[in-house]
Amino acid sequence: MSRAEILLKIKDAEQDAQQILFKAQERQKNIVSSARKEAVDMLLSAEANLREEHNSALSSERDRVTGLRNELLKKGKEEAAAIDKKSSELVKRAKIHLKSLFERTIDATS
Repeated sequence: MSRAEILLKIKDAEQDAQQILFKAQERQKNIVSSARKEAVDMLLSAEANLREEHNSALSSERDRVTGLRNELLKKGKEEAAAIDKKSSELVKRAKIHLKSLFERTIDATS
């Protein structure tokens, strides 16, 4: 084999090596790009799931607090009605008592 043939084979081997390297770099870029896209998709999906879970928990807690609020309001209204009823009775008794005291005072002076 002559020197020219050897140099030609070396040149061909170098070109083949460059093509292999170029294809490998392109493949690497595609793999990295695909991995980044997949990572972004996974992150967006995880964020959406987290938001959904958060909203669900928040809604559930709101419902619980609303129920508790309504229960406390009902209890407060019942207590206020009971106090109002008792105060009406006490006012009536106080009027009767004052009236009897006034009548006694008038009877005592006459």
